[in-house]
Amino acid sequence: MFSTMVQATGFKRVLDLCTQGNIDEAAVLLKKLQAEFLTICEENAALKKQLSEVADILDLAEKVHFDGQKYWLTDDGETKGPFCQVCYDRDGLLIHLHKYKNHWECQSCHGLFMISRESQQVVSSKPPLRTTLKKTLPLFFEQKRV
Repeated sequence: MFSTMVQATGFKRVLDLCTQGNIDEAAVLLKKLQAEFLTICEENAALKKQLSEVADILDLAEKVHFDGQKYWLTDDGETKGPFCQVCYDRDGLLIHLHKYKNHWECQSCHGLFMISRESQQVVSSKPPLRTTLKKTLPLFFEQKRV
């Protein structure tokens, strides 16, 4: 690769070679300068893409908050989620959790996140099962041998 100084003076050198009538040598130098220019353009585009990705990650990080168990995304005043804590911390991916009766489950890593009793009581208007039973029943009955 050409150094920056060679690039800066390379075009003047091409002009001098053309003026002196050394067209073939000027063409060779011009092709080298063109290849270097294309390489720099590709590198520049890759760096711009990388910078954009970093900016997107930083922007996302400002919108994501952790409730102690799972992540939520707040965007334009709207809260979305919940999202898997494992997948976000490990891979930076926001994977929606699937809600079941007593827990959330990640369909990607299969992590389980328990739903607190407080949030279940808010969702369910039924009283807890214990208060509806008059007497508890044993799980196993002993058989008396005769």
